[in-house]
Amino acid sequence: MESRIVLDILGAASVVSVFLYALTGLLDQVRGLLRSWHAVRRDARALRRNIPPEDRDGR
Repeated sequence: MESRIVLDILGAASVVSVFLYALTGLLDQVRGLLRSWHAVRRDARALRRNIPPEDRDGR
């Protein structure tokens, strides 16, 4: 009985650990996503005003 409780606790902890690992990876990508969205909005506004968008790649 006690070993079953320990195994249940370890199983639940591993599920929580994997979930937090996946969530951390997802949240790490949010900053880049927001930067890209901001750049798209800025370029769209510039195109509406007939201003050529900036070349941020340096090419």
